[in-house]
Amino acid sequence: MEKERDLTVRAANIKTTGEFLPWDYECNEYLDSLKEQCRKRQRTGVVNSLVAQIARLEGVRDALHERFVPIGAGYGGYEKKGYTWKEIETAFRNRVLTGVVVNCEYIDPREFFENVKNTVIERIQGVMAEHNSVKINTAFNGEFVAGDKTAVKTIATKNCELFPTSDLNEWYTRHVEDDILAALEEFQERNSGWALSRILNLTVNVNKFNPLHAGCHIELPWQIMLKRAVVNVQSTDNACFAWAVVAALHPAEKYPERVSQYPHYSTVLNLCGIEFPVTLSQISKFEKLNAISVNVFTTEDSKIVPLRLADDKKEKHVNLLYVRKNNDAHFACIKNLPRLVSSQLSMHKCKKYICDR
Repeated sequence: MEKERDLTVRAANIKTTGEFLPWDYECNEYLDSLKEQCRKRQRTGVVNSLVAQIARLEGVRDALHERFVPIGAGYGGYEKKGYTWKEIETAFRNRVLTGVVVNCEYIDPREFFENVKNTVIERIQGVMAEHNSVKINTAFNGEFVAGDKTAVKTIATKNCELFPTSDLNEWYTRHVEDDILAALEEFQERNSGWALSRILNLTVNVNKFNPLHAGCHIELPWQIMLKRAVVNVQSTDNACFAWAVVAALHPAEKYPERVSQYPHYSTVLNLCGIEFPVTLSQISKFEKLNAISVNVFTTEDSKIVPLRLADDKKEKHVNLLYVRKNNDAHFACIKNLPRLVSSQLSMHKCKKYICDR
């Protein structure tokens, strides 16, 4: 931290190329050492601190490059957007992206967020194309002043789960822009005297997330139970996926929540090579083994939305509901999809016919 402060203070006093070049060499060496530490296994707090230092220093360095490095001199990466995007390698096992939007010229936070939005979303779309579902948190870093005091402070957002069906524009507006601006306003009001003097960067941490790692029994939300459109088999093992499929293929005439009302899944399903609890990636294999197509729906903002849709609907087809509660997850059988989603389409009580594709 002392080295970072020293480099930052000296950068503010550089006036010539002769002063810039040795500073630039020293800064690059220090950045390399910080990045090397990031690649080692460290506590989360330590890595977050290292990432913040790297982002701040690269922001200072980019500003000096703009002044002293001729265009095409080999440094590259700077775009006349008012910001630059940096990616930092870390040793977190599930981390697939640590990206930093380094501010170069924006003063107003809302304008900064609006202008970097497309870049952030494009990077996340690239990651999700490979990993499907992810978990994301962001951190806004700014320089604040109070009288003659200056401090760098961070406003972090909570982890947010994003699925292939998620609206990334809505996520960014609600959980990045709105949440950070509200927290920023509250911080400046609560800590009277502190005011944002400079936007430093926005850090984006993206982790792999497997939403379909289900096993235990979970009570369905009462809003879903009241619709009587879902069969929630009360199994005591971690095979809720298999029980839900059996409930769809062999409907019970009474007590549909009891496993005793169904043939055991091992007698009617081919589960060769399928591991429990079932994950999203295993469903395609299950479909091929059994000539059954499977759609999976989940809840998002109190609505039922598709999480996985079969490529080819077969004669034997099942719709499943995936529900989460805290760190637990569970599959249930959707026996009547139109009834389940009807009220979110319109309040008319007439029967609706839903295409489950």
